Amino acid sequence: VKTGGAAPAILDRPLVEKDQRKAEEKAKDRVGNEGWEVRIYNDGMNTREFVARCLVQIVGLSEMSAYQTMMQAHQNGIAVVGRYVYERAEMYHEALKKNGIICDLVPVDEDA
Repeated sequence: VKTGGAAPAILDRPLVEKDQRKAEEKAKDRVGNEGWEVRIYNDGMNTREFVARCLVQIVGLSEMSAYQTMMQAHQNGIAVVGRYVYERAEMYHEALKKNGIICDLVPVDEDA
């Protein structure tokens, strides 16, 4: 803070901006690639038909892909719906959750 006697105080610019910009750039690197998987889990609440219909209507899978994904979750307990850029994966994850589908959103290691 700088004061010039009776003049109003002048505040110095915070140094946080550089750190914030670096963090945003790292986040852009992370979210810009197709490194996010949406996964669904088997549950006893929703019917298989309902889960498959949600996958068609929300994610845009074909009926055959939706059925296969739903059956994989039914038989193995978990299934990968798809791999997407972060924004799209987050949108699908939220919409599936809103419809009562147990799902999660996980980053994928590109090296694996």
